[in-house]
Amino acid sequence: MLTFSNIYKKFGETVVFENFCDEFENNCVNCIFGPSGSGKTTLLNLAAGNLAPDAGRIVNAPKNVSYVFQEERLIPQKTAYKNLEFILSGKYPDKNELKTVINSFLDSAGLSAAKDLYPREMSGGMKQRLSLIRAFAYRSDALLMDEPFKALDFSLKENIAETFLKYFAADRRTTLFVTHEPDDAALIGDYVHIYSDKPMKLIKKLKIPGEKGKRTLHSAEITEFKKIFYTN
Repeated sequence: MLTFSNIYKKFGETVVFENFCDEFENNCVNCIFGPSGSGKTTLLNLAAGNLAPDAGRIVNAPKNVSYVFQEERLIPQKTAYKNLEFILSGKYPDKNELKTVINSFLDSAGLSAAKDLYPREMSGGMKQRLSLIRAFAYRSDALLMDEPFKALDFSLKENIAETFLKYFAADRRTTLFVTHEPDDAALIGDYVHIYSDKPMKLIKKLKIPGEKGKRTLHSAEITEFKKIFYTN
């Protein structure tokens, strides 16, 4: 279990974490919910090892991570295929295996016909699917997601969530998923961690009812669950 123990972190005079403690379930989607500017992205950077705490310790930190961001962060000068090749070439030194892996992921995401397109030639949904398969194709211990659904309309969000769930079922890994939307948590989450403003503290950790992928967002149990987000 990824554990944050008595973490202290500040930037200048701003204290982001003070004696912060929390635990994240292995091979589950742990949703991170809190006010804007409270330190959620800093939490991801600490988990990834991009930042070090000023005090405290992180137990069972992942050795390597893959990211899915709100912005796709694709390389504009490279095609869909070449974007994947750039990220994965170090993980798959055998060129034939690399080609097989890339084509398999493109096919599974319905992007085979887009393999030679540049990001500027792709729709928002295509680019976000490419970002997802890039993250899952990269062999990592943990997946960090920083509001990847924020800029999507609801129908596209459901489509991307379905793609995510397909890959997650085949390759479960510890996931930290930052979101401001209760519906996003209900679509793909296992647990939700609700935090205060900075210095960030855990208010409550809850198991999301029902099996992800089979939940109905307007069911009575999910409707009741979502009220929790607005009653802290």
